[in-house]
Amino acid sequence: MECVVIAKEAFEPWQALFEAANLPVRYAIVHDPETAIMGGQRYAPTELPANVIWLTIEALRGPARRAFRHLLANAPDLGLVQSIGAGYDMPIMQNILKRGVRLATSHVHSISIAEFVMRGVLDRFQRTDLAVEARARKEYPRHDFREIYRTTWMIYGVGAIGGRVAERARAFGAHTIGVRRNPKGNEPVDEIIKPSEVAKNLARADVFVFSAPISSETQGIVNADFLARMKPGAVFANVARGGIMDESAVLASLDSGHLDYAILDVHSVEEAWLYRQERMDDSPLWTHPKILLTPHAAGHGDGRHLRNAELLIDNLRRYLAGEKPLPDEAFL
Repeated sequence: MECVVIAKEAFEPWQALFEAANLPVRYAIVHDPETAIMGGQRYAPTELPANVIWLTIEALRGPARRAFRHLLANAPDLGLVQSIGAGYDMPIMQNILKRGVRLATSHVHSISIAEFVMRGVLDRFQRTDLAVEARARKEYPRHDFREIYRTTWMIYGVGAIGGRVAERARAFGAHTIGVRRNPKGNEPVDEIIKPSEVAKNLARADVFVFSAPISSETQGIVNADFLARMKPGAVFANVARGGIMDESAVLASLDSGHLDYAILDVHSVEEAWLYRQERMDDSPLWTHPKILLTPHAAGHGDGRHLRNAELLIDNLRRYLAGEKPLPDEAFL
């Protein structure tokens, strides 16, 4: 039987789900850096005969993270790593692929991220901040607010995340323009354009959402020229990677009033902490009144854990049946 290695904290909430699936596998549950339990027997985590690893946040950052990293780099019969995230540009993911191990990504966070984007736009359009301030003063002024209905949204990257955003924007009555290099024809948008057509269409968008992977084509794409082409008063949302934007240009556009608001879940502050454990307490992103700043947390909806467990079970079935490729499998 295949040995599936899972951190204890990730396994226990869904133990009944895994047992009900009745898969022909052995679950090796890592309790701490020195202890793993499989079939009632105790093992050193680094000595587990790992065939599949569930790469959860506990495996990446928990107390036993070094044991998981050892298995990822050295387990001789490792055949599949199931990630809980969509991105695979990080070194740990690239190293998995370079080993020749299959890597399945996860897009279960797309629901959470889409709801986050909608909340951010609604807060700005309806000026929730003004209502909170008025309440603190015990006042109740009335003001007109912007409606999503009949606005135009451009969504750069209409994969799982962008598609979910488009579905929700359309439900509010917005017109959606999707940007995709190779359209499949089933994108849930009203129009689809190529990246080469973005510049001439930017001035149409009341809301611009960036949800495409970072690449040589998208690195720094949201620069001063890009922002100048956007519609005055537009809202910009970045739920991709901080590297797609020139933050100085975004700040300058906000300060000039050309760009109305920025929803930033990914940015230099987040990346400095995540990758280098460095704080950027002096960054103007912290205090700018026209920025919603979050620490790469848009995907943290409470339903994601169950969806990831269900995804692991589904992909285990497919993997054991020899299916290639798996849904959302990554490649170099």
